[in-house]
Amino acid sequence: MRDFGVKVKLNYVRDLLKDKRVLIIEDSIIRGTTARTRIKTLRKIGAREVHLFVSCPPHRFPCHYGIDFSTRGELIAASKTVEEIRDFIGLDSLGYLSMENLVKATHIPRNDLCFACFDGNYPVPIDQFFHKFCMERDPST
Repeated sequence: MRDFGVKVKLNYVRDLLKDKRVLIIEDSIIRGTTARTRIKTLRKIGAREVHLFVSCPPHRFPCHYGIDFSTRGELIAASKTVEEIRDFIGLDSLGYLSMENLVKATHIPRNDLCFACFDGNYPVPIDQFFHKFCMERDPST
């Protein structure tokens, strides 16, 4: 369903992309499915090279504070290296913004920011049995 939504949302102009080097700037890669579908389409219409740069570090840990991914199993960067993600998506190159440069870009002191989804250091201890979609402990997680 998600892949179908991506196909419907994006319309590529073949004549502009055929035999070209394409650079994509993305806000994040969570599961990798959306990016993979987009890259397959670019390759199919003839893009010569496809490079992707992400404006944050890799998401390796779940967000327990309301972002829409709740388990490490959903996160491609939790189980794959940057090179493995690049190969899975089908890119010529893949780059992520470093944590240091993310801090610089915000102009906010590092201690005032939460990086839990990047480094696993949660500012508040996490009850591993608590599921964010219900108010009761979930013993199955």
